[in-house]
Amino acid sequence: MELILEIVHTNLLSPMVLFFLMGIIAVIVNSDLKVPEAFYTGYTMIILFTIGIKGGTELKNVSFFTMLPAVVAALLLSIFMLFFAYLVLKKLFRFDTTNALSIAAHYGSVSAVTFVAGIGFLEKMGVAYESYISAILVIMEGPAIIGAIILYKLFNKEKDQPQTVSSGLGHAFKEAFFGKSIFLLLGGIFIGLVASEDGIQKIKPLFGDLFYGVLCIFLLHMGMIATQQIKELKGYKFHSFLFAFILPIVGGTIGVLVGNIIGMSIGGSFMLGILTASSSYIAAPAAISQAIPKANSGLYLGSSLGLTLPFNLIFGIPFYFWLATIL
Repeated sequence: MELILEIVHTNLLSPMVLFFLMGIIAVIVNSDLKVPEAFYTGYTMIILFTIGIKGGTELKNVSFFTMLPAVVAALLLSIFMLFFAYLVLKKLFRFDTTNALSIAAHYGSVSAVTFVAGIGFLEKMGVAYESYISAILVIMEGPAIIGAIILYKLFNKEKDQPQTVSSGLGHAFKEAFFGKSIFLLLGGIFIGLVASEDGIQKIKPLFGDLFYGVLCIFLLHMGMIATQQIKELKGYKFHSFLFAFILPIVGGTIGVLVGNIIGMSIGGSFMLGILTASSSYIAAPAAISQAIPKANSGLYLGSSLGLTLPFNLIFGIPFYFWLATIL
């Protein structure tokens, strides 16, 4: 009990969570605080590039066979969460097929912000993790999105015209594998892999030293957006969104267990749990809005960004870490 209280205390007092809470408070008290769109775009690029570059640099010393079990586990976990989320949403929460698949796509994919918050937590706790974990983030972003859209097209093949199906899938592949977040992460990994040590040191002041400061401002903004999304859900009953807390707990628990089974460290198992528990709100909405336009964007954005993201940042991270430490 003392261990989990210490973990919760450490997480709640971390600057990242405190900045996120400040964003929530800013909306609640109707502050006129705003983050310029250009600034938001800029620091998003810095965050994603930094994750990729750091991961690419560390991948230089890792063989593919070393990370193969984690790669396979990541793919299977992503597909599992797609189908599990769909069944929960369809059977227990009685969502229609279109919205159930759209929301499930988000929960089968991952959140880079939750990932970075997890990394920051591990570094504060002084816990090591596998160097290839950034590559696992990239691997888990796309499969569930593509899978959900393919299932949607199959379920609605008689309603959709062939060219509509083709263009929808084409856009989905583009967003899932070449959308902004994936492209920046892959680009950063490539730069980290091929750039010289001297070159990496020269860009470290921006893509390294400033990283956590930029991330805190980003989380302040995310706290504001998450709270705004919650306010837009006020027409729905709260129990309709309990899945936004059930899915991350189930996913995070299974992710930690799988990481432990395949021999990952405590930090690595924790991060696999974080990824399985998280929900996309960048790549998935961009793909789903085009490929499944009939889906209610308020449902998948409100649940993913407005409920699951704050839940994971505040409560999920200490729980998944505690679970990883007791296995």
